[in-house]
Amino acid sequence: MLSDLNRHLEQMKAEVALFTAKRNQLITMVDSYRNVLHPIRRTPPEVLLEIFSYGVQSVDTDYPEIYQQVNSLDTNLAPWTFGQVCKHWRSIVLGCPRLWSSLSLDLSRIEHANPAKEQEVEYKAVSLLSHYLRRSKDCPLTIAVRSTRPMHPIVSLICAHSSRWSDVLLSLPAEGFRLLSTIKGCLPNLKTLHLRNTGSLENIWNAIPVIDAFEYAPSLYMIRAYEIPKIATKLLLPWTQITHCMNNFPNGEVLYRDTLNRENIEVLSKGVKLRHATLLCSGYGPSLSITPLTHHSLAGLTIDLIRRSNPDLLIQLLDALTLPSLISLRISVSSKHRVRPNVDPIVRLLERSNCTLIKLRLKGFKTNVEENSSFRSLLYLIQNSMEILCLENFPNSLLNAFTATEDESPLLPRLRHLRVSGSCSPEMNQLLFVKMVESRVKYTKFKALVTSSQFVLTNPEARNRLDLLDNKCHPTSP
Repeated sequence: MLSDLNRHLEQMKAEVALFTAKRNQLITMVDSYRNVLHPIRRTPPEVLLEIFSYGVQSVDTDYPEIYQQVNSLDTNLAPWTFGQVCKHWRSIVLGCPRLWSSLSLDLSRIEHANPAKEQEVEYKAVSLLSHYLRRSKDCPLTIAVRSTRPMHPIVSLICAHSSRWSDVLLSLPAEGFRLLSTIKGCLPNLKTLHLRNTGSLENIWNAIPVIDAFEYAPSLYMIRAYEIPKIATKLLLPWTQITHCMNNFPNGEVLYRDTLNRENIEVLSKGVKLRHATLLCSGYGPSLSITPLTHHSLAGLTIDLIRRSNPDLLIQLLDALTLPSLISLRISVSSKHRVRPNVDPIVRLLERSNCTLIKLRLKGFKTNVEENSSFRSLLYLIQNSMEILCLENFPNSLLNAFTATEDESPLLPRLRHLRVSGSCSPEMNQLLFVKMVESRVKYTKFKALVTSSQFVLTNPEARNRLDLLDNKCHPTSP
């Protein structure tokens, strides 16, 4: 009886071994067919991560209008969706904190008229954000947050991770910025800071205490302020290390207009290492007096004279500055000004600074080059250095001056790039414009002139000649 049991046991072991072999063979066949039918399964994880990185909507704080269209807590968008495909993808996504290092939130989307409903939505958002931040691990964070409330649970949670902030755009009301004092001294990695005021300019800016949240940020080099008055006095910043500063009012309305040039001078005075600055001139009447300033580091300066502001404000600011390191100058005068100002204060600035200007962009100025015109004096002043020029108005006298001949060098012989802003003026001789470009390609030593514009030539002959010239200078690869 025992021998019979042993015999049956051996038979069963043989059958188990046989079926196990068949099972393993089938598994191998299934895997091979899967790889043939779905090559993505054989893709190395590092390649998948590269693909995933292109599918994630990263925050670009330079364009604050765009980030409002991105909701990083929407689980129907990447990177959330990548982890919902299969177990393999999920493990890859969860193991890559870089995919979770860019965060964009417009908190007005989760506001609700019903307090109970709003509390429920906030609780869900806080839970999702906790998962998001946990998955980013120790990665530096790029953050864009907008809120119309001074303080929000989401903002509080993000502030708890301030030690990882790298590139940050905060759109808050004035009181919201004041309440950020809890992160003071906890910003070791913050490099670029963008602050946007979501309240009205008539808010409590004049009454609130100084905002000191960003006073200690050892890596901070760029500050951009939108709709925030008196940034030099209301924001405590490590000004001595900042190299880029922009003070902008996109809506064109500014408080404290009579002191604005003083604010501009104070920004430049505090920012001794500033390399690029964007300033604003605005006001209807005379400004308070300002102190002349020599800034030895500033290489790029942008000034906007908005709406119907008094042009004397621009003259006052330019006449107060001496900028020996200036290589790029952009000045824009609003189209609301019926009379185009001349460039005399710019000429005085460049003569006084004795700088080597390489790039010039002017909007709203007189650009005729008749004898004894101030614009002609400006062009002669930058004759041997100018490489990039952007204008919106090209009178025929200027086109003739820019036209090269076999025997005579044109104005600005080193010019490599000519940009035309605005619409094509009916007064502009389009054929003369093309002739000027052709002459510089033929006779100047660079044998090329890159032109870019926002308008389309309406003259068919001029358009065809410019297209032929472009194809000749930039032939397409076969």
